[in-house]
Amino acid sequence: MQDQKLIQSYINNFRRHIAAFLKPGIGLACKVRPAKKGGAVLEFLLGSNVENDDEYFPVEETVNAGLKHVQQKMVGGNLDGIKFAGTNISMEPNRLILIKGEDDDSLWNDNGAKHDVERIVQPFKRGQA
Repeated sequence: MQDQKLIQSYINNFRRHIAAFLKPGIGLACKVRPAKKGGAVLEFLLGSNVENDDEYFPVEETVNAGLKHVQQKMVGGNLDGIKFAGTNISMEPNRLILIKGEDDDSLWNDNGAKHDVERIVQPFKRGQA
């Protein structure tokens, strides 16, 4: 996903939808690693001293190449052999990593942002986390 306006719109919608589930004063910063061949890696940092700022890194050839720059525990080994589709979510203390493996508009629009937030908060709302 190389369309920075669409990415920014998604991030803003994601913030708006998740705000109802965050304590007052919690910020949500995003590090964006877009990919030429579809998708992007979005690393959201949460915390009381976190500003709602977004940082865009240079466009990588693939999502996998962008993911190599993010310390994460979701996927290990040779990342080049993995094919990401849809939205893959990793939750860690004070951090969410979203690997969006496609440029499909339904993943990047307001409904896509709302759906991703629902996938994150539903286990907590049901008391299963």
